Amino acid sequence: MIIIEYKPEHARDILAGDMNKGAPKHIGQFRDFAESINRPGTSFTAIDNGYLIACAGIIPLWSGVGEAWFLGSERLHEYTKPIIRAVKKDFKRMIEEHNLIRVQAAVRKDWDEAQRFAKFLGFKDEGLMEKFGPDGSDYYRVARIT
Repeated sequence: MIIIEYKPEHARDILAGDMNKGAPKHIGQFRDFAESINRPGTSFTAIDNGYLIACAGIIPLWSGVGEAWFLGSERLHEYTKPIIRAVKKDFKRMIEEHNLIRVQAAVRKDWDEAQRFAKFLGFKDEGLMEKFGPDGSDYYRVARIT
């Protein structure tokens, strides 16, 4: 598995294919953001043998604060440990380079696997955001304070 710079077509390709197990079915709105999250040094893509595995990044919101995002393909579960290592390493780099003291994310309430992943990465639950999702689903706000 190799890590390369994120490009919007990576997200579009993952969204056009089968998403990782448990991914929200109404994630199509993310396509609109594929271009806007294309900021050098704030995101990456993991590829293996020409297959997209995942994309992730932290979008700086304002000084010291960023919003984390993650998008996995159907092959994600074949690469659990390498992806975890890659995300931890690159998030650490982004946090340091952008002097972030808070990184937050939204995690769907009914997606237990994503909640465990966020906790493993050091995010803590800050509360339920009712009707937050584009389909009206509930999400948890999680944050990692550095």
